[in-house]
Amino acid sequence: MDNQNQPLKIWAGLTTLYLIWGSTYLGIRFVVESVPPFMASGMRNFLAGSILLIFAILTKKFQKPSRKMLITTALSGFLMISVGNGLITSAARWIPSSYSALFAALSPIILVLMLWNLTKEKPKKTVIVGSILGLVGVSILMSLKSLAIKGTEQYYLLGIFFLFVSVISWNIGVILIKKADINQYNTSQIAGTQMFVGGCLSLIFSYLYGEFDNFQVGNVNDKAIFSFIYLLIFGSIIGFLVFGWLSKVAPPTLIATYTYVNPLVAMILGAVLANEKLHPLMLLAGGIIISAVILITSANRKEILQKN
Repeated sequence: MDNQNQPLKIWAGLTTLYLIWGSTYLGIRFVVESVPPFMASGMRNFLAGSILLIFAILTKKFQKPSRKMLITTALSGFLMISVGNGLITSAARWIPSSYSALFAALSPIILVLMLWNLTKEKPKKTVIVGSILGLVGVSILMSLKSLAIKGTEQYYLLGIFFLFVSVISWNIGVILIKKADINQYNTSQIAGTQMFVGGCLSLIFSYLYGEFDNFQVGNVNDKAIFSFIYLLIFGSIIGFLVFGWLSKVAPPTLIATYTYVNPLVAMILGAVLANEKLHPLMLLAGGIIISAVILITSANRKEILQKN
């Protein structure tokens, strides 16, 4: 009976991931309207990491970490959380949420290019075509300065730079985790450590950058508070747990579909809840980027499915 229901459970998990992670970009935008970006990112990940580590301990899934595990999770936490999440949160002050989601969808493309450079192994033709398409889509996005949040046009290019660095830093962290081969540790312990370390470093940077000096709790509006709670509970904790479960029971190519469904969810929510413009060229760029991601994630589908 369980095996018969498994496909239904997998699709329920994927749908949950699509909706939750697709909505986090708008949630981030609402939070940074009244909370400094690195403070918001740091506090969110510090709390989420603490909760996941406590969960790992209470469920007796926590193992004594080795030096290799600590170094790997700390470094990847800095790259993925402090830099990656921190910069995408910072860019949310100037760049629409749907736009940020499209840049995040570039992750598979950038990951392929980075691995190509590291391994010197030439990727398949479909992967090369997908990578070129992705770059074309990004070029179109970069030309749309009119999409910047009203009054922040002067920071548009800086926001794009932050998004690029965010995606690159995130993927370096992913590669570090993969190469370290620390799968003997429970995923809640690995992610919890990453979030905890990355969150702490983000809060330290926030303090050094002076965000605490100008922050006043009384200026935080209700929308930011509810968005922060949503990001913490759903975006970080529930989203991670669902992703971790899917990673064990579903093919990687199926899980990877979130990278091109999330931008669609972000576009719809941004237009409906935040009156974000859906410029025709942005929709064209989005279609090109999503097509590129589909090409790349499906290039090795047969090989991946055989391994699973």
